[in-house]
Amino acid sequence: MYCTHCGNQLEDSAKFCSGCGTSFAETGVVKTRDWDLHVRVLGWLVIFHAATTALIGLVIMFAGQFLQKFLLNNPEILLDGGQGSPPPPEVISVIAPAAFVIGVLILLFAVPSIAAGVGLLRYRSWGRVLTIVLSVLRLIEFPFGTATAIYSFWVLLSRDGKNFYGERAARAEV
Repeated sequence: MYCTHCGNQLEDSAKFCSGCGTSFAETGVVKTRDWDLHVRVLGWLVIFHAATTALIGLVIMFAGQFLQKFLLNNPEILLDGGQGSPPPPEVISVIAPAAFVIGVLILLFAVPSIAAGVGLLRYRSWGRVLTIVLSVLRLIEFPFGTATAIYSFWVLLSRDGKNFYGERAARAEV
């Protein structure tokens, strides 16, 4: 349980807050975290982040096609002040396949993230594990991926969050 005045975490049997001294015998009100809300918010955040990542992957795939065609039709744009010669068409022709491969790799990372979000929303034990693994990778996606990963760690690895999710997952998988 948590103190209603300062938010300090307390033992379930506490009569007063060790942080601010608020007495619970007088108020009888105890503040608890809504872990169900946190898991639902996290599930939708993971799905939204994955959908955004997939959209970026698609844009990269198709932007490479357009960039290659544009550069093949306008090679003089790559000249430095009209000096020198444009790169050979063979070099420019690598742009589209490279962008396609990069886009596919980004899409491949988005698909398990969507599955992880759905797994969280349905309280599947594999959804929790997959979200934690993907959150480790997501740490480098600053700033939104990092924030989502930190929130994932707090919700899924904190003692109360882990216990809550474990209980709900056990009931959901029966």
